[in-house]
Amino acid sequence: MKGKKLQVPWANISDMMSALMMVFLLISVTYSAQVKQQTKELEETNDKIHKITEDYSDNREKIYNRLNEKFSHKFEDWQATLDSKTLTLRFNNPSILFQPGSDKLTPAFEKILRELWSGYIEVLQEYPEDISEVKIQGHTSSEWSGASLDESYFNNMKLSQERTRSALSYCYSITPESRKAWVRKNVTANGMSFSRPILDSNGKENIAMSRRVEFSVVVNSYTALEKIGDALDD
Repeated sequence: MKGKKLQVPWANISDMMSALMMVFLLISVTYSAQVKQQTKELEETNDKIHKITEDYSDNREKIYNRLNEKFSHKFEDWQATLDSKTLTLRFNNPSILFQPGSDKLTPAFEKILRELWSGYIEVLQEYPEDISEVKIQGHTSSEWSGASLDESYFNNMKLSQERTRSALSYCYSITPESRKAWVRKNVTANGMSFSRPILDSNGKENIAMSRRVEFSVVVNSYTALEKIGDALDD
């Protein structure tokens, strides 16, 4: 009708805006709750992973402490050292281990192994889930009289392998019957030739120190990774 003003339904628009605001508020609250829940779950997962990695480090330290506690009083006599990071027991004097060029254990080294071996595997068996391998490693210098470097490498490889096999064979012969299955499953003998020489302060090969035998514990990182994977799946 001419001259009549259009009546705008302000009340209806106001109600609609209020309803929209309530919807947006509900969405916001729901989203915020989801974010908080996801943040909480992420924090819990991070805490689990931190605990797993902490336990992994702690167990390495525990193994070191147990070995050190049991054998440190013998290290000077054995001329040996125990590395806290790699859990490597290193015999540093080749003259008491083998005769030059021979894989036959000296009586002095046999005595050391008798003092070491039973207690050594007894300690390691306390950590069945943490240890994946025990390596007996033989190392030589790069020297070999009258041989080229290539010939020296393979001659020393053969010698180092024979020496570690002799050491393992002797250790196995004095292993209690109840522990032999564990030894067969976990202990290996590895000849390294001169691939890991000991260097002096000038970066040159220390001939005497490079000739050595080492007992190294390989900590099972795969178990820790499996646990981390399980924590991420939860």
